[in-house]
Amino acid sequence: MIDMQKARVAFKDYVGHYDVHVDEIRLKIVHTYEVIKLTDYICDKRHIKGDDKALGELIALLHDIGRFEQFVRYGSYIDYQTIDHAQLGSDILFKDGLIRSFVEDDQYDDIIRHAIEQHNKFQVSSSYDEQTMFYIRLIRDTDKLDNFRVKETEKVETLLHAPLDTILQEDITDKVYDDFMHHHLIYGPDRQSHIDMWVSLVAFIYDFNFPESKQYVLENDYINRSFNRLTPAREDVRQKYEALRQEALRYIHE
Repeated sequence: MIDMQKARVAFKDYVGHYDVHVDEIRLKIVHTYEVIKLTDYICDKRHIKGDDKALGELIALLHDIGRFEQFVRYGSYIDYQTIDHAQLGSDILFKDGLIRSFVEDDQYDDIIRHAIEQHNKFQVSSSYDEQTMFYIRLIRDTDKLDNFRVKETEKVETLLHAPLDTILQEDITDKVYDDFMHHHLIYGPDRQSHIDMWVSLVAFIYDFNFPESKQYVLENDYINRSFNRLTPAREDVRQKYEALRQEALRYIHE
């Protein structure tokens, strides 16, 4: 049995060791709770209840637990420049034994561990069993979905760690542009500008596993809302930026 009330208390105790007044820390705490809500949304749409739903909620609660230590150690959330936050979170939970603070029953450990470790990977192996793969796909979708809310509610400067004037003067890298237009996820190291990073988050739509995820973006008009937050200063970049918007809209309406 999974006691989510106990798990939430344990999470609050854990993050209480970090400075919750730092924007980057606060952002990840809020993100965690929003991913739980999105997990409920998809589970409810798919009529998933009881412990099956609670397991999804628990994975959502724990999926980014490595982010806090990552930021304290490196001052950054860019995995390929610092550390794989998913693996760090898994190690904190399972090598350090913290998982028992969140759930007493160890029957879920393998699913939780695999889901956390795989939630941020560029590609996922197909070697997992059907149940494990469901939870990997669920957390990957809900994690990506909340990035649209984050992009709308947080300061652009906080998200991209650069002054807005600098961001708006930048270009969109050709590789990023081409991958986006061909409905590919953007590989992190290929991003050369802050605008690259911004549009790469919209490209998450190309990796959704559930139709409910795509529908959620459509219902909330998140494509337009994301693109509307930036207006590149250069005309040539604005044209590329708008082309990406139109391709994303076309894809999400299919």
